Amino acid sequence: EGTALIEGIDVVKEPLRSKEFVSFVSENVMLYGNYTAIQNLDYFTKLAGIRNRTKADYANVLESVGLQKDAFDARSKTYSKGMRQKLGLAIAFLKDAPNVLLDEPTSGLDPKSGQEFLNLLVGMRDKGKSILMSTHDIFRAKLIADRIGFMRKGKLVMSKTRAELEG
Repeated sequence: EGTALIEGIDVVKEPLRSKEFVSFVSENVMLYGNYTAIQNLDYFTKLAGIRNRTKADYANVLESVGLQKDAFDARSKTYSKGMRQKLGLAIAFLKDAPNVLLDEPTSGLDPKSGQEFLNLLVGMRDKGKSILMSTHDIFRAKLIADRIGFMRKGKLVMSKTRAELEG
């Protein structure tokens, strides 16, 4: 119940307009398995209305999220979960929305991939992006969050700053 606003826009009343201001990366990034990373990026950026990106732009963002170069032109159905998560984040980067919504983005990732992913989120945060992330991993959340909310049965029961949690 209630109202959800993104950049002051009611998401129910103006869903298409509100989507301009948010990127979403799910726990299980859905990609076109027969497409390569480059083809998936091209498809999803065009779907978001972005038409001025080049293959070099795609390669740069894939490199920045840590996807290995030999995967750029491999079909995404061969990717590990960590590789799919990186491609999902690359899609979010290219959309360049001011807000990023993440659902359990590090679930199922090995420790190294999970840390790399969090480092990318810190970089986004430091560039002024708002990041809202659902996670069961309080330790990783404390590494990147300014504020952490705790929910029980769909209700927010507590909200703490990182400093309050560390103290």
